[in-house]
Amino acid sequence: MFTVADARRCAVDLFMQSAILKTQPRSSLTLDADVLLQRFLNKPRAWLFAHDDADISPIREAFCAAAERRCTGLPIAYITGEKDFWGLSFQVTPDVLIPKPDTELLVERSLVIIREKAAALRQDQTLFILDPCTGSGCVAISILHTLELEGIRNICCIAADISPAALAIARLNAQRLLPAETQRRLYIFEGDMCTLPETITRFQKLLRSGESRCSETAGGIFSPPLPHDLLRFDLIAANPPYVPSTLTQELLKDGRNEPALALNGGSDGLDFIRILTNNTRTVLNRNGVLLSEVGEYHAKAASKLFETAGFSDVRIHQDLASQDRLIEGVSEQPGVSQKPVTFSLSLTGHSERSCRKPDALN
Repeated sequence: MFTVADARRCAVDLFMQSAILKTQPRSSLTLDADVLLQRFLNKPRAWLFAHDDADISPIREAFCAAAERRCTGLPIAYITGEKDFWGLSFQVTPDVLIPKPDTELLVERSLVIIREKAAALRQDQTLFILDPCTGSGCVAISILHTLELEGIRNICCIAADISPAALAIARLNAQRLLPAETQRRLYIFEGDMCTLPETITRFQKLLRSGESRCSETAGGIFSPPLPHDLLRFDLIAANPPYVPSTLTQELLKDGRNEPALALNGGSDGLDFIRILTNNTRTVLNRNGVLLSEVGEYHAKAASKLFETAGFSDVRIHQDLASQDRLIEGVSEQPGVSQKPVTFSLSLTGHSERSCRKPDALN
């Protein structure tokens, strides 16, 4: 016989022997055990407390194997394949960052801006939103899911990422979490934030030529009308890589297995913020807004980059822990084309460019 109480005790004992986990509070380790049990039993945590003598022998082998994987530092979300964000359950793999609570501020502020802009639109007008580092799709999907519930549907959202593996996860999440009609307002697209204007132009030509494959859209058909000139956005909501390189290397020592290129923002963590601020004004509408999640350790420096690039009304928003987390800037008029800022990162002996952080990074 193997009971709920046995499983909790067994897992916590294993965790406390792990070199990576043993310094964590026992309450945190117990929570990890409970989350695994919830997953395998498909029961809420309250059920575990009320049925600690229930026999769960059929899941013993799988549960213990999962607990051993957790001992390596692998996050619970990668073991269960799911992570809650904005009240939704997103599927995740090590190809994407695990959505973090801090990133909900990006969704929250995006919704405030979209509501204000949507209220001023004519019936035949559409708001265009860009999520340039979509990862798991948690930001774009959470925004569209909320707007659908509120009846705001004159929205077109483009979610881009440089990683085909991440885009596959984003498409899966869109199909799982969004109604079919809402999926038609989301286009999930492979693109490089480092050359954003060129990427958007290529995207536009692809759609107009009729060469787009149905699998590239979450809902199968891209329905909102496209402008005839360069596609410009009313909001860009970005969660780019912003962790300094040395800190990225330290973070990954704990076995979390998150994609380094989705975290690594260069020596000061600001490389992708520079790319955003220098390249996005060329694809923003008049009074378009750029939102970017940042680290609390360089938020003020990031806000200066916004100002230097010509954004006005630059503001820093704090998360629930009162940490500087989000920079907002307004492009009062479409920007002139600037020389794109590009760079190469090398963390493991090979150089690549990445615009990923789902989710977040986070």
